[in-house]
Amino acid sequence: MSDPSHIPDSCSEGEHHEDQSTSLPSKPKTQSAPSLLLPAPSLASGRYNRQMLVPQVRLRGQELLLASKVLIIGLGGLGSPAALYLSGAGIGILGLMDGDNVETSNLHRQIVHTDFAARLGQSKVHSAAARCRELNPEIAYVCHEESASASNILDIVSQYDLVLDCTDNPATRYLISDACVVLGKVLVSGAAQRGEGMLIVLNSPPTSSSDGDEKGPCYRCVFPRPPAPETVRGCSEIGILGPVVGVIGTLMAGETIKIITSRGHLPRETKAKQHVNSAGASVETQREKRQHTMLLYNTYASDPRSMFRTISLRGRRKDCITCGDDETLATKGLSKVTAEIITHGRLDYQAFCGVFEDVKLLGEDNRIQARDFLQEHAGAEQQDESGKLKTKPIVVDVREEHEYELGPKVRGSLNIPISQILRHGNGAFDVLGFGPGPSFAPEMGPDGGMVDQESHIPVATRHDSFPPKPSGQSDQIPPSPARETKENAGEEPKYPSIYFVCQRGNDSQIAAQKLMERIEAEAGMEQETARKRKWGWIGDVKGGFLAMERHARTGV
Repeated sequence: MSDPSHIPDSCSEGEHHEDQSTSLPSKPKTQSAPSLLLPAPSLASGRYNRQMLVPQVRLRGQELLLASKVLIIGLGGLGSPAALYLSGAGIGILGLMDGDNVETSNLHRQIVHTDFAARLGQSKVHSAAARCRELNPEIAYVCHEESASASNILDIVSQYDLVLDCTDNPATRYLISDACVVLGKVLVSGAAQRGEGMLIVLNSPPTSSSDGDEKGPCYRCVFPRPPAPETVRGCSEIGILGPVVGVIGTLMAGETIKIITSRGHLPRETKAKQHVNSAGASVETQREKRQHTMLLYNTYASDPRSMFRTISLRGRRKDCITCGDDETLATKGLSKVTAEIITHGRLDYQAFCGVFEDVKLLGEDNRIQARDFLQEHAGAEQQDESGKLKTKPIVVDVREEHEYELGPKVRGSLNIPISQILRHGNGAFDVLGFGPGPSFAPEMGPDGGMVDQESHIPVATRHDSFPPKPSGQSDQIPPSPARETKENAGEEPKYPSIYFVCQRGNDSQIAAQKLMERIEAEAGMEQETARKRKWGWIGDVKGGFLAMERHARTGV
């Protein structure tokens, strides 16, 4: 008897049975039939399954996404949702470019960042990469911890297939657009402020095709002239709703996915083809012309049906210095933007867009340094050299009501928004009570008007004293600031000094000039026999609240 321990491990049950039945004829070995059930593609059962069920994506579209390289410039309110959705969609290589650090004031809208990153002051690119990696660790992330500039833009953009412009200033937008045209990259551009946003796909397709498909317009085609520099204000000045940038940033990610899954282009023109009509005749369909559009969004639209609007664009301009035709530019004596021109800084984007310079309307005699203003205003109730009580000045804050409510304030200041001054002209100053008739103070809501000296809370009354009356005074309608000064001045009426203040020291100059124009006009109408009014000093504070806060911090 053989030792069972000597049976080979590879021995199967059938072979063992054959040894015990040597008298029976052996059966020929047969191969098993191939299975009719083929396994699903590995991608189909993974994280992208629900996305691949969309007919416009499918397996081929997902493969294109995984093979793509996308650059997001700006990891703020727009770039945050775009980065998260593109990471989740499976972009093969996701580039993140930004030179800023995370701050707490970013978090209400820049949802890719965390409170921990803000407390650390972490760079936005590394903060975004860490958050996206938590969402999808299967793709690659490349961090460019720098702001877009003429010296680096071409080198970085050349590494990617498509670019998302999520920046917030015109000069950078023109730079990114020029780089994408020179390098032949499709650009998805978005912008948002307050409750409104805009989305546009540029340079798509980046080249003309043989079937007559014209290449798309660039940023210069849509906006040949930059906005006036004084109209360009950031979110830190005029505000932004988080959901607004969320909507636009999400739509930018959606456009990116559409472009990539259609092999790098938006839907092409429909070629003329034959079809059979109901009568059995062959009819040639007409070629559809590509239409370039801009999408506008307004969260405060009065009619929900108009929250989203689409504007048709004319398309590429043949005389555009970036994407125009060489022949057209030559006839106009224009030079085309090239990679060399961008890299060597021959095109000054800041100069093209204009640098926001301070308004220079008032002479130096009508302007006061922030340091001197704070010192003088602090001692406004002191006695002068003759022992008389100094006339308390009037401080007019011309910021808009919401800016006035949320920002720092000068104690006892009066809020007359610059928009009111520009709209109503000299009549906006009636609240100061300089006219000959009874004083009139316009009704003031809780968001603006007089401010209590101690609590800085606006008082919603029809007539407010300036400064607020001391405790114990009879509760009667107080006179206007100027009229109270005239009554206390005796025979020779004298008006107090008036200081105009704003955020930067620009709107305050406009307001001061408007008041001086009114004074000059009224002086010309007065009769020579009338008593002359002695006006106090009228002017503004240089640098506005920015300068005052800087002085309070540094003493400079």
